Amino acid sequence: MKKKVSIIVRTHNESYWIGKCLHEIFNQKYKNFEVIVVDNQSKDDTKKIVKKNFPNCKLVNYKSKIFKPGAAINHGIKFSKGELVCIISGHCIPKNEQWLGQLVKNFKSKKIAGVYGKQEPLDTSDPNIVRELNYLFGNDKKIQVKDPFFHNANSMIRKSLWKKINFDEQTFHIEDRIWAQQVQSLKYRIIYEPNSIVYHHHGVGHNDNIKRVSRISKIIQNLNLKKQKSKQRIICMVPIINPIKKNNTFIVEKILNELNESTLIFKTFVICSNKELKNKIRYLKKINLIDRPKYLQKDYLGTDYILKETYKKFIKKKYKPTHIMVLEEVYPYRPKNLIKDLINKIDEKYDSIVPICKINDHNIWKKNDFGQMNIIFKTSMPSSYVTSNVFKEIKGLGCITKSSVFEHTGRETMSINFLEVLEKYSTKLK
Repeated sequence: MKKKVSIIVRTHNESYWIGKCLHEIFNQKYKNFEVIVVDNQSKDDTKKIVKKNFPNCKLVNYKSKIFKPGAAINHGIKFSKGELVCIISGHCIPKNEQWLGQLVKNFKSKKIAGVYGKQEPLDTSDPNIVRELNYLFGNDKKIQVKDPFFHNANSMIRKSLWKKINFDEQTFHIEDRIWAQQVQSLKYRIIYEPNSIVYHHHGVGHNDNIKRVSRISKIIQNLNLKKQKSKQRIICMVPIINPIKKNNTFIVEKILNELNESTLIFKTFVICSNKELKNKIRYLKKINLIDRPKYLQKDYLGTDYILKETYKKFIKKKYKPTHIMVLEEVYPYRPKNLIKDLINKIDEKYDSIVPICKINDHNIWKKNDFGQMNIIFKTSMPSSYVTSNVFKEIKGLGCITKSSVFEHTGRETMSINFLEVLEKYSTKLK
């Protein structure tokens, strides 16, 4: 039985092209497909043309002031039923009846994550666009193991893999290449199929938009950084003594679900002996439960010692991580992108990355041997001195340390970098 394909057509004011695009799609020899048109608030007749002339299409509205292709594609795929997802721009026109079938035939191996086809210029295309298209899309088929080039103007992906790795919704451009790099890091392959051809009205150029070119340049630079970071194997350790509940829910569940979905964390280890919590999170595939041994259950043992012993006994040899992230359940309020921001700060010259926050208007007191409280730091001094230059460490919020130094007992010789967060995230539950 032929694989079902969901064709996602992205549109924004495509009234001139959309009829031609959909006509050629429905003229394909490969017939087992559905068409989902994802429209981003078109002001012209795009939606009218789709409704009137192509009633078999599913029309989905994507409402966003700023169009981000990754978000639009993700939105459309949510409505899809196919095993394979084909992505095409509304101003692209399949060249012949073989366009769709040529993409599908490449998915015989389960190691193939995505396939992209050729783009050809129209006769009316700008000479610069013609040159760019001829340069980027040749006539030779290739299997890409490391090269992350991929193009969603004419492409097809496995939906099962998309469920694990969505398209980046933060970038304005090359969400396709970011996705390709992510799946390649998991040992999947990308194929260029030159026999699957579309005419592309705009091409890949836009040389008249200097800001756009600048943004793309920065994204490409970031891709190179991400490629370097793909060699990292980061595990997370979450030590729990007595798990805290709120409204019959363990507060640690939220961060554990986030860690389970994260593509940046290889494995997470929860060090806990609470049976109820273990039963609630056992279905999370990337979360590993480690019972706290009796010798580590003594009250006088500090968290650092427990983590180091657990690492040496259960994790070091088997998983061989490059870095260890530590999160404590007593810090439930974390910035949305904390994990990502910490990982982005990893640099070979630093042994550890630690969250910090400014100390704002807090007097610090100390009890002496006679039980008397004495102020040792007063923040009523000029704010330009105190609030701008004094910080406190929030290690339990989340910190990352090289595994090579994780066994060491002291921090005096460690080289530490810092990630500044707002003070509200430093709240600690007792």
